[in-house]
Amino acid sequence: MKKQILKLVALSMSLMLFASPLTACGKKKQESLSYETWWTSEGETTSESTVPSTTPAETQTSETTEPSATTPVGMIENPFTGLYEVDEANKGKKGIGITVNNCKVANPQRGTTEASVIFEYETEGGQTRLLCMYPDVSKIPLVGAVRSGRVGAADMCAGTGAVFVCWGADYTAVPAHVKNNNIVWFDLNNYIYDSLRGHDAEDVPEGRYCWRDREWMNEPGHRTGVEHCGVTRGDFILKAFEKNNIDLTGEMPKMFNFVETGKAKMTDAVPCSEINVYFSSMNDDGLFVYNSAEKVYYKSQYNGEPQMDCNVDKQISFTNVFVLFCPIAARPNDRSSERHKDIHFEEGGSGYYISNGNLMNITWTKPTPNDPIKCFDSNGKEIEVNAGKSYICVVDNDYTSKTTYK
Repeated sequence: MKKQILKLVALSMSLMLFASPLTACGKKKQESLSYETWWTSEGETTSESTVPSTTPAETQTSETTEPSATTPVGMIENPFTGLYEVDEANKGKKGIGITVNNCKVANPQRGTTEASVIFEYETEGGQTRLLCMYPDVSKIPLVGAVRSGRVGAADMCAGTGAVFVCWGADYTAVPAHVKNNNIVWFDLNNYIYDSLRGHDAEDVPEGRYCWRDREWMNEPGHRTGVEHCGVTRGDFILKAFEKNNIDLTGEMPKMFNFVETGKAKMTDAVPCSEINVYFSSMNDDGLFVYNSAEKVYYKSQYNGEPQMDCNVDKQISFTNVFVLFCPIAARPNDRSSERHKDIHFEEGGSGYYISNGNLMNITWTKPTPNDPIKCFDSNGKEIEVNAGKSYICVVDNDYTSKTTYK
């Protein structure tokens, strides 16, 4: 009887994994290979009560995220979240990081709800971009608007062991940087399908792995300019990698010291129902508001507008929020009108870890481009992180005092 029940659970999961939702941007059907995870931090139920926001988080009992009797059949641990939600067929393969536009006219975005981790960081002109991390390239949904890469984004991606994917780059620095540091990257810029009529995946010819969705661009009240409508998808990235001999083989290390969701010990934590992250004068309200029922933080920006994924018409949310204050400066001798900025991860810094309605002060390190980000408590001990999705804000340390929380 037990074996029959397990088979029924596996069959139910398979149906969930390959179900294709019909919601999309505008009235257009979603072009996605999206999947639903069987156990996520947003939907998890437990018989244990959470610690009230007025109680220091360090009083909680730590538990690891080792497999248990409730681990979904055929699933392995997602190295980005610590949850058992990745198809075991992906074992021994690298994840992917994709650069996504985040200026106001490029919103809403696509594919952000299914990213396990999102980095947000300042580029030239005070605008921010996202680096969306996915553990399984074959499951990457339609993603956009895909934009050009920067050295800082390459370093964020390299520290996780994933392949860095972008659409164009700062060619004065990125190619030499990734070569010198053995960072695996792929530039989609040479494989664009840019037709006035082509806007669906079915229209994209062989040998092209990204395209301009001009129908998306022309939706009323949305984006302007072709640079804000570039998209790609997991199956196209796989074709591009195969054609260009990009090897996905490689074990992915755990991104953080994950423990069971809600059980992370947070030293000297204080209650945090919301935190407003100041990235620059152009993006001064990266707001995360805690939903105590779901135990996640919902993200808004640009005058309080919910940050949406229009593939599924949902606001993005995360179990963990990190704010890493870091030296960010315009590159010396850069005479371009944009003045590209470099993120000096090698200097490390201070920051915050926010989760489960609490905030703790941290320090962090990333000595080289290929080193992971490590976060430490006030005693110098590596922190525990609740299993679940994370949003990592990389903020100029000149703006430390402008990030506020309550």
